[in-house]
Amino acid sequence: MILISLFLVFFKIGLIGFGGGYAILTMLQKELLSLGWLTVEEFGNIAAISQMTPGPIAVNAATYVGYRVGGFWGSVMATFGVSLPSLILVVLVAHFVLKFKESRLVESCMKGIRPVTVAFIASAAIFFAYESFVDLALPLFINPGAFVIFVLSILAAVLLKMDTILIILLTAVLGMIIL
Repeated sequence: MILISLFLVFFKIGLIGFGGGYAILTMLQKELLSLGWLTVEEFGNIAAISQMTPGPIAVNAATYVGYRVGGFWGSVMATFGVSLPSLILVVLVAHFVLKFKESRLVESCMKGIRPVTVAFIASAAIFFAYESFVDLALPLFINPGAFVIFVLSILAAVLLKMDTILIILLTAVLGMIIL
């Protein structure tokens, strides 16, 4: 039964998850926490790992969550569930793209979806900021070590134009040292 549930939950996420991985994170969080499949901390860890590993975030998250909840076959069903809607939609779009590419209705729909995508990405950013910086046990509620890593990461990426992989590796080491 859990295999069917994994497939259906991730199929739904794949079907209505416009905007890519970051936009899907909010939907993933809501679904997975409400089902009790993950805690908030586990979700944060899985989302971070999904971002660091090659491939789409939604597929990586589905694979990890599926394995956590249902073992090997759980990862297969969750990954298949999140991927199948994209396959179906791409085939349909490819079939009809020439017929409707100049349609004002289609163009208007896409313009309506874009702001929602930005909202989902912003929601994911707020979630990760809270999970990364807020520590209610500290006097100011802000984890200074996490904030330092955040600032150093931005400086390394924007000013130094450092390689993303190197930033991830260095911040992982910094996390082991100061957090």
